[in-house]
Order: sequence, then structure tokens, then C-alpha cells
Amino acid sequence: MCMVWHQADDHRWQSRWIPESIPVSGAEFHVPGVRLFRFSRGSERSVALLARPGLRVLVNGQPVVGGFRLLEHRDEVLVGRSRFYFSAEAAPVVAVFRQEPGARPCTCPVCRGVIRDGEAAVQCPGCGRWFHQIEPAEGSKGRRCWTFAQTCRVCNHPTALSGEPVWRPEKEEVHV
Repeated sequence: MCMVWHQADDHRWQSRWIPESIPVSGAEFHVPGVRLFRFSRGSERSVALLARPGLRVLVNGQPVVGGFRLLEHRDEVLVGRSRFYFSAEAAPVVAVFRQEPGARPCTCPVCRGVIRDGEAAVQCPGCGRWFHQIEPAEGSKGRRCWTFAQTCRVCNHPTALSGEPVWRPEKEEVHV
């Protein structure tokens, strides 16, 4: 789940999801002359920025040479007087863990216990590690290892299960 954050006419930040394999024109978020492409190969996911020839584009203050740049989480992009931010934040979800045949047992980075086939778990969108997320049931204790802390203990990805983005550009701005 990748998105672009841009300022609307009322100066509030709005997000625009970048779909898989469908280019997004910068005109959709008031930045003409650029296109964003999301692509993936296996566990690798990236978003590329393409700028038309002659257009001055800066990413984190550095010029985009050759009109092409792979974007990273929290990159600030300036095109003329227009600005947007790229976010690679993805929403974690509780899923049923399935052990791959022949694979080594998967251990939770928080409790160090084995995650068994069929247990509720969360795979971190940032680092790909699996964590227990078992709710307590009658007569048994739960294991809420994923939501134990506010961020992943391996890569610091937010652990909120709300589906709402945790990172927003306004958190980066300094108000004086």
C-alpha cells in the first residue's frame, strides 16, 4: 500500500493511493509533468518517479537526474512550486499463519515462541517477520506480540491495526 500526500486547496494534506501496475499522473494531485509507477517482484516493491524532459524535479532537495528516481518512504518531491510526499507505509493485518512445507519453524521476535500453522499472526509490512497476534479466549491467555509495542521491534514499522496511515506529512513540518 503506497500513497502520495499532497496539499489540497484548503492547505490540508490529502492522500492518493498508488495502485499496482497502473501509472498515476501527477496532474491527479496537482503536479503536472510527473508520473508514478508502482511495481513489484516477489517481496520487492518499489515506486518509480518519471519526469518529463526539461522539468526540474527535486527529491529531498537533490535533483532528479535523467528524469527517473526510485522513491523511498517519506521522500519529499518538489516540482516547481508544487510539493508532495511519498509514503511506502502499509497496513498490517491479522492473518492465519501457514507454514511453508520444508521451511524452518518461524519464531516470533517478541516472545521467541514458535508460530504454529493455523495461529493468528501478523506479517510486518516493513521487514516481513511474523509476530503472534492471538486474542485471549476463555481459559487461555492471548499472545498480542504484534501490538505489544507501538512499532515493530525489528524495523520500527507502526503496529496499529486500524488500517489508517500512521505517518502523515504534517508531522514532518515545523510550525513556528
